Order: sequence, then C-alpha cells, then structure tokens
Amino acid sequence: MTPAAARRRMEAAQLLCEVERRTAPVEPLSTTWPDLDLADAYAVQQDNIARRLAAGATVIGHKVGLTSAPMRQLLEVHEPDFGHLLDDMVHRDGGTVRAARYCAPRVEPETCFCLARPRRDHR
Repeated sequence: MTPAAARRRMEAAQLLCEVERRTAPVEPLSTTWPDLDLADAYAVQQDNIARRLAAGATVIGHKVGLTSAPMRQLLEVHEPDFGHLLDDMVHRDGGTVRAARYCAPRVEPETCFCLARPRRDHR
C-alpha cells in the first residue's frame, strides 16, 4: 500500500470517529475520497472497531447488511456488507434509547440469530 493510500485510510477512519463522537452527519467517504475501494472500507471499519475496543467496548457478534437485492440496487452496492456488533450497540427491551446519540434516529428491524457455539466453515 502506498503512503498516500495509508494516509487516506487513516484520515477516513479519524473522520468517522470524530463525527460519531460529535453526532454529526458527514458526506459519504466516497465523495471525499473517490478512489476508496472495498479493501479501504473494511480497513477503515477495522481501525474504528480497534479504537472502540481499546476504549472498552466488547464484540458480541457480527452482522451482515444489505442482504436485500432491492436495497443493494437502491444504494448501488453489489454485495452484502459485513460488520461487528459491539455491546454498546444493543438496546434491551424496555431500555431507554438516547435519541441525541443519533443524527437521524430511525428504527430498522433486523433478524438475528444467537448461536450456541461459533459457526464452523464447511467449505
């Protein structure tokens, strides 16, 4: 990776970290850095997950997003995306959700599965 690419990833990760802290919207990273690719996106995600873990968060699971073909078409994305679920992302039944923590709060129902043990790859 070139020094410029590494710097771009670092700047993108820092920007997302900052806007999350300030609860402020931001243009899509591809607007600011049009040459970002999928590997860059996952590297930025990994950097910010590492920051959150260092600050005390815990990984409690993983997610697959954009599993619906119509949503991928709408967003011009060609494959589902993958991410981490951290303990501070969970809102328990009957709990309080601080709307001020979000830029534009919405409810999006998700199906999830709790597995008794880690899934084995059967390739």
